[in-house]
Formats: sequence, structure tokens, C-alpha cells
Amino acid sequence: MSKYLCALFISCLIVGCGGYKFEQVEMGMSTGKSEDAYNYLKKHSPKNPDIPHLYELGMTGHYANLFTDSSKAFENAESIAEERYTKSVSKEALSLITTDNLRPYAGTHYERLLSHYYSALNYIYAGNLDGAQVECRRATNLIQYFKGEDEQYDFFGTGFLSHFCGIVFEAAGEMNDAFISYKQAADNYQKASQKTGIAMPKDVGHSLVRVSNYLGFSDEYERYRRQYGNPPSHSNDSGELILFYETGFVPRKKEQTLTFPILKVDRFGEDDNKDNINFARTLRKREGMVVEDIELEYLLHVAMPTIKSNRPRLSGIEVTAGEITTQGQLIADVEVMAIETLEAERTVILIRTLVRALGKYLIFRKARKENKIAGALVNLAGILTESADTRSWQTLPNRIFIVRTPLPEGNHNLKLSFLNANGRVSGSKTLPNVKIVQNQISILNYRTYD
Repeated sequence: MSKYLCALFISCLIVGCGGYKFEQVEMGMSTGKSEDAYNYLKKHSPKNPDIPHLYELGMTGHYANLFTDSSKAFENAESIAEERYTKSVSKEALSLITTDNLRPYAGTHYERLLSHYYSALNYIYAGNLDGAQVECRRATNLIQYFKGEDEQYDFFGTGFLSHFCGIVFEAAGEMNDAFISYKQAADNYQKASQKTGIAMPKDVGHSLVRVSNYLGFSDEYERYRRQYGNPPSHSNDSGELILFYETGFVPRKKEQTLTFPILKVDRFGEDDNKDNINFARTLRKREGMVVEDIELEYLLHVAMPTIKSNRPRLSGIEVTAGEITTQGQLIADVEVMAIETLEAERTVILIRTLVRALGKYLIFRKARKENKIAGALVNLAGILTESADTRSWQTLPNRIFIVRTPLPEGNHNLKLSFLNANGRVSGSKTLPNVKIVQNQISILNYRTYD
């Protein structure tokens, strides 16, 4: 009993350890002071930064134009994530009697993929397309790994990443790689479309037509041209602008408390009936059930993570250069990825949480029989250590749009018009002197937070 008490109270201290305040990071980014947000995170970095902290460092570093530091943070996060796909037995065991926050966090599939998107952008801004291509190949390999590991893989983020990588390879003149990525993008967008609500963007089909024609793949060219139509024509003196518009913040995970009644007629806890897993499955069906006091043996409280939609005010974009206006198209809905990913994991998380709570309950029952004070202390420790795992990459955008348009060679003042949910212009920004080079692709990203 003393061993369990010790573990519970130590974990109380661990869970109670504070870190940085996300509100400080959010304020820095949304007021255009990403470097302040980055420095705040650096100041509050633990001795061994974990994956969520590294993601936030990478993101704030990206928007602060600290591209090398940003890529280093993302690389460190991915290195840890790869290692954590091998289970840490000691922390897993401890989490069963304390909290999911002690489980090693390996990042979600979509988080890991999006880290390669931002790392590739870092290389692009540094003028290093070779580095951007390396990130795209890493992302492609990661998608293949996810597909091989899970027959039920939902493909969230893979269409967008393959689409983005096709653009990077095309910009680098690697047309075979671009063709493969665009084909994968078409396939992956379609596989995830039922859940994401995002149809395959027209640009993917047009890119397949254009690149297959360039490569002399006549059969594929004819098939894609019939399927997707002819892509927009480019004049000989033009280049291309590709702008990724990112809006808002992904909704944060919150903690909610759920209750499950243990009834007096339940035989759980008796010598011949201590199967936590089976009884956890029984309890799962009693979520929120109201029973009479006379029937109630114990009311089990557990903490679970939850995510609620939090759409930003700005939800679209138009880009004007001279007489040319192009409307953006939604290509990634990170909010849907976050909500659906957590929903898919909910049953597993809930069963694990109930098993852990039942373990604490059994310790409490035993302690109470021996000593009422000890029982009260164990019960208190169980309550204090019961917290939901709300770790995630919080600075991710809510949605990502693409604007792809041919523009004449030269410097352009781009007018970005931001649209609200009704499709009306609700703000604007001018990006001056954006350079377009003949027969080249210029890749940019821009973020709003409203």
C-alpha cells in the first residue's frame, strides 16, 4: 500500500509541474511578434523538450524567419516520434495507475506530416530546394509507413502533403517525382474526402495533365485530359505564384469529466472478479447514467480529452495581381483532422482511463478497509492524478488554402483579400515586390489568425 501511495503522490507532483502558457505564444503570433513567442518558448524550454514543445518552437521559429532553428526543432521532434513508436514499458505501466500524461507522446499522424510541410517551407525560403525535396521524400516515406502499419489508416493530411510535394518537385524540375506525387495526391484526397469533406482540388488534375504531357506519357496524358480538362494556359514570359494561405488556430484539446456509477449489485472487486478490462467495458455503457443513491456503491470520475470546433472568422482568400484575381481553394482542414483523430481514438482512451480508474478504486477500497484515513488519502491522490492528456500541436492553423496562378515575369504587389464565412471580403493585406521568374514556380505561405 505504501508503494502505491508513493507512486500516486509522486505523480501528483509530476502532473502539477507547470510549463509555458500557450496564451503568451498565441498572443505573440497573432500580433505579428512570432520572434517574441519563439523566445518565450526558448526561455521556458525544459531540460529535455518534448514533442509538443518542439512543434511550437518549430512553428514560431518558422514565422519569425528563423528557418534553421525552426527546421532543427521539427527534426528533433520527428526523431523522438520515431523512437516512441517502440513502446516505453516503464512509463506505460506507471500511466495505468496515474495519468495518460505520463505516456510518451509520439505525435499524431497529421502532426508528423505537417512538420515536414513547414520544414520544407523553411528550406524554400532559404533558397534550398534540395533540402525541401529531402523533406518531401521523408514525408512520402512516412505516409507509406503509416499505410503499411494500419489497414484502417484515414489518410488525413496525406492528400495535401502529396500535393505540396508534387509542387516542390515540379519547382525543382524533378518531373518524374512530381508526377508520382500528384498521382498519390489524387488518390489520397479521394480516400479521405468522405471524412474531410474536401474534394480533390482542380490543381491536382490539371497538374497531372500538364506533367504527363511534359514527360511524354501519351496514354496518361489523354486519360487525364479527358478526366480533368485542359489546364490554364501560360504565356511564354510568365512564371507561377503558389500561395498557401493558413487561417486561424486548430482548436485546442480540453479536459472534460465523465462519471460512471459502480452499483452495489456489481461484483467487481471481489476476489474472483477483479478483471478491470471487462468491467471497464461494462462501465463504458453507463456513461452519464443517473442512479438512485440506494443503488450506488461508488461514483467513478474520470478525465477525458475533448475537442470542439472553433472556426476562425476568416475562411477564404482572393489574390489580386494587376488585373488578375484568383480565389483560393481549401486543401487541408486541420480542425477536422484533429477532431476526427481524437474521436477515432476515444474508445481506446476511455477503456484505458477506466481501467486505470478502477485500479485506483481497488487500492482505495483496500486502504479504506485497513484504515479510513489511508483510504481518504488514496482517494484524494487518485483524484489529483486524474487528468486528461490534452497534449497536441496547438499553433497549427485551422485550415489551409491554395492559390495557384500564372503571372508575368517581374515584381508584383499582391493584394490578399480575406473572406469571411459568407464569402465577403473582411480584411486585406498587400505583399509588395513578390518576384516572379519566367518558367519558374514561386512558393509562399501567409497566415492570419482572426
